Amino acid sequence: MKSDSEEQKKSDDNLQRIIKELSDYKYAIDESSIVAITDQKGIIKHANDNFCKISKYSREELIGQDHRIINSGFHPKEFIRDIWTTIANGKIWKGELKNKAKDGTIYWVDTTIVPFLNEDGKPYQYVAIRADITERKRVEENLEKSLKEVLDYKYALDESSIVAITDQKGIIKYVNDNFCKISKYTREELIGQDHRIVNSAYHPKEFIRELWTTIANGKIWRGDIKNKTKDGTTYWVETTIVPFLNEHGKPYQYVAIRADITQRKLTEEQLSRNIKELERSNKELEQFAYIASHDLQEPLRMVGSYMQLLERRYKGKLDKDADDFIHFAMDGATRMKQLIGDLLNYSRMNKEGLIEPVNMNEVMHEVMQNLSASTKESGASVHFSDLPVIEADRTQMVQLLQNLISNAIKFRKEEIPSLINIKTEKQESKWLFSVSDNGIGIEGQYSEKVFIIFKQLHTKAKYSGTGIGLAIAKKITERHGGTIWFESEFGKGTTFFFTLNAKTTLPLNINS
Repeated sequence: MKSDSEEQKKSDDNLQRIIKELSDYKYAIDESSIVAITDQKGIIKHANDNFCKISKYSREELIGQDHRIINSGFHPKEFIRDIWTTIANGKIWKGELKNKAKDGTIYWVDTTIVPFLNEDGKPYQYVAIRADITERKRVEENLEKSLKEVLDYKYALDESSIVAITDQKGIIKYVNDNFCKISKYTREELIGQDHRIVNSAYHPKEFIRELWTTIANGKIWRGDIKNKTKDGTTYWVETTIVPFLNEHGKPYQYVAIRADITQRKLTEEQLSRNIKELERSNKELEQFAYIASHDLQEPLRMVGSYMQLLERRYKGKLDKDADDFIHFAMDGATRMKQLIGDLLNYSRMNKEGLIEPVNMNEVMHEVMQNLSASTKESGASVHFSDLPVIEADRTQMVQLLQNLISNAIKFRKEEIPSLINIKTEKQESKWLFSVSDNGIGIEGQYSEKVFIIFKQLHTKAKYSGTGIGLAIAKKITERHGGTIWFESEFGKGTTFFFTLNAKTTLPLNINS
């Protein structure tokens, strides 16, 4: 009897220990996992605190519902059908589910559904144990998105650029189709070689050494390289070499990204040749101007002197035709001297002058002094005030304004004194100057011709000059980074506008 009692007690103790152990397991699962228990039809009978917390439903809202209450609609019907087929056949299902909380937010759970079987081997309930993997999935999605972005960049790079990857010793490990196309080597011919295979020997050793020193120190190198193809032709590439660094900050490979700039280089070379040719032509023009100012003027002075001598000695002693011939010859020599002088002035516009701060008020005072005789004779009135200080060639500023004002005085109306106004206006990085008059104006049909060298719109008999003044004004303006144009109404007057770079101070209060 005693023995049976001890045996019963021992059995009860074991049972209590097992129950406690199972209770501990349940407690551990409840604390660490998201747990739900449903009947064989999927109706929720139990939901632990973690389930309520992640789904944001209360326990009362969950009990009696099935799992469609948290269905996000993300998974296809076939996926859900597979779950039910598996567990209905008494097998465990494992997978990842995307669910929806009460407030519409989404969460992911790593899920294990365990069927509990009756004595007939049929499920009578299901225990779903889940772990929150939302953060992991977010990281995975971002990683996948970043990977896709990188792959898209790589695709774009491969399609648009010439790409090669080498190891730290410069041995080619990868080349894209564009590299093969421009170098005319196959991929098999390039892999395993270094870049000496496309070396044109154009660049000095110091250039190559500097390139390697830069990238070996983990820095990006950028520059233009002239390479040679398999058939010996050369091509230029704009190159960026990017070192990829290991955990010790040392390069383990280099990615070279290139763009074909052969056509650009050919254009630059042609432009360089054209500039040299232009410089040569300018030197020849300057030489011609020198000859014109010396060699041509000397015989011209001699002609003028002898014609004056003829006039003094024989005027009135020969017939009237002879007097006219002598007058015409002297007038021609005078105009030729003026023409040569103007041509010399025009050619001098190419020479570099001193660029310095120039007070345009002081320039105007000098212009007025130079034109004092013509303003007095014509009765012209010139007004200006508050002109700015700019950075310019002072001599050319005097010449520019003097040409425009003398033009206004020359082309005045008969019996009406010239009224000339000089004004300025600041426009962002430039000064806008205007020189307006009340003269005869310019007909619209001549708008394209007034700035052409030696182009005169009127007869020499009516208006003297060589037609070079406005051409010089245009050249001076353009040399200072500006433009010149005019607005005119025939019979009412003309306004010439020109712009000059504004690099200095505000206008000064000096009036005239």
